[in-house]
Amino acid sequence: MLRNYGMDTFTPIKDERIVPQWLIGKGVVFFFISMLLCFGTFGYVPELNLWLVASISAVLFFYGAQSLSKSWNHSKEKKFLRNVFVAGLIIRIIWILYMYFVFNPDNFGNSYGSQADTDWYMDFGRELSLWIRGESEYSLSVIIDRNNSAIDDTGYPMWLAVIYLLTGNVSDVFIPFCVKAIVSSYCAICMYRVAKRHFGIGTARIAALFVCLNPNMIYWCSSMMKETEMVFVTCLAVDNLDKALSSGSRLTFKSLWPGILAGIYLFFIRTALGLALFLAVLAHIVMATNRVMSFGKKIIAGVLVLTVMVFSVGDRVLNQSRVMYEDVQSEGQKTNMEWRSTRKGGNSFAKYAGAAVFAPLIFTLPFPTFNQAQEDQLVQIQVSGGSYIKNILSFFVLVVMILMLISGEWRSHVFILAYTVGYLGILVMSSYAQSGRFHMPVIPMLMLFAAYGIQIAKSKPRFKQMYTFVLVLEVLICLVWNWFKLKGRGMI
Repeated sequence: MLRNYGMDTFTPIKDERIVPQWLIGKGVVFFFISMLLCFGTFGYVPELNLWLVASISAVLFFYGAQSLSKSWNHSKEKKFLRNVFVAGLIIRIIWILYMYFVFNPDNFGNSYGSQADTDWYMDFGRELSLWIRGESEYSLSVIIDRNNSAIDDTGYPMWLAVIYLLTGNVSDVFIPFCVKAIVSSYCAICMYRVAKRHFGIGTARIAALFVCLNPNMIYWCSSMMKETEMVFVTCLAVDNLDKALSSGSRLTFKSLWPGILAGIYLFFIRTALGLALFLAVLAHIVMATNRVMSFGKKIIAGVLVLTVMVFSVGDRVLNQSRVMYEDVQSEGQKTNMEWRSTRKGGNSFAKYAGAAVFAPLIFTLPFPTFNQAQEDQLVQIQVSGGSYIKNILSFFVLVVMILMLISGEWRSHVFILAYTVGYLGILVMSSYAQSGRFHMPVIPMLMLFAAYGIQIAKSKPRFKQMYTFVLVLEVLICLVWNWFKLKGRGMI
C-alpha cells in the first residue's frame, strides 16, 4: 500500500470503511449549483423527467454510498458483499421497470428505447438462437455474413442468443434487461476483490459501493446496447487475471484460464478492450517487481498468454489492430471530428477537437450535458449525474496516479494501471474519446482508484481543500461545456 505519498518517512494510510461526509454534502450541493446555473444562464431546460433522473442519480450515489457504508461498516465480508449485490440489483430492477414500462414507450413507442443498433443486435441474436436449436435455414457463416459482422460485433448477439435459447425466447427485451441487472450488480463484487488485493478492505468496500451505485452502470441496464455485458466481462477478466498474477502460489494454466477465456471473449465484443487487457498482462509481466511476481512466474504467464492468443484470435486481432493503427495514421479521428462539425445537428466546434485536446482530459471526460441542445439528446441528460460524478472523482484518480508515479508504487499494481491507462490511451486516439458509453469499460476501475484516492485524502487536509477547488472548477467546466454545445449549434 502507498506509504507517505513519496516522502522519506513511512506512515500507513488509514484504512477506513466509511465514505466521508466532506465528500458527500459538497458534492451534491455543487451538482445542483452546476445544473441550475446552466438552466438559468442558457435556458433550454430539459423536460422534468430527464433532469429529475440526473438529480436522483447524483443524490443516490453520494448519500447512498455514505449511508450504506455506515450501516454495513461492521458487517462481515460475506454479508457485506451479499448486501451490496442485493442493493445493486434492487436499484437496477426499479430503473428497468421505469424505463421498460414508462419512459421508453412514451418517448420511443417501444419497450427498449432507441432502435439504432439495438434492432440489429436483437435480430442477430434471434437468428443465432434458431441456429443453435437447429431450426435455421442458414449456416453460421451465412448468418454472420448476412449481418455484415466484424469480429467484435458477434459477441453480444451470441450472448443474447444464449439468453433467448435458455428462456424459450418468451421475452426479447425484459429478460435480457433483468440479466443485465444481475451481471451489473456482480461487477461490484469483482471490483471489491481487486481493490482488497491491492489496497485493503476499506478501499474495497468503498469501491464496491461506488460501483453498486454508479449512475452510468445503472443506466445501461435498461438499454439493449452491449455496454453492460462489456463491462461485466471486463470486470470478470480483470478480477481473475489479477488474482492469478497477484497470487503468491504457483502460477498454472488452471489459475489463468478463467481470466484468459473472459479476455478472449472481449475480442468478440470490442477488439480494443481485449487488446488493452492482454497488453496490460504483458506490461505486468515485464514491469512488475519480483516481489509481486517472480521471474519464473513471468515466463510461465507470458508463454501461456501469448500461446492462447495466437491460437485463438491471433490473426483476427492482428487484422483489427492494423485497421486501428491505419486509422490513426490516416488521421481518421480528424476526419470524424470534421464530419461531426458539418453533419445535420452537428457542432461547428467539433472540428477543433482531437488527441491533443482529449489526452489531458481523458480521465475526466465526458462533461455533463444539462441543457438540451437537441431533442434526441435524452441519454446525455439522463446520465449527466453520472458524468458529473466521474468528473469530480477523477481528481482522486489523478492524485493516486501521480503519487504512485512519485513513490514508485506503480510497480506493485502494473496490471490494473496498465489496463486502465491503456484503454483510455486507445480512446484518446479514437473518434470516441468524448462519448460516455465508450468510457464504460473503465468506469469500475476508475471507481476503484477514486476510492483509494479518497482514503488518502482522509488523512491529508490539503487534498480535502483541493477537492473544494475541484468542485468550483467543475461548475465553470459545466458552464463552458454547455455553452460550447449550444453555441456550436448556433442556439445562443
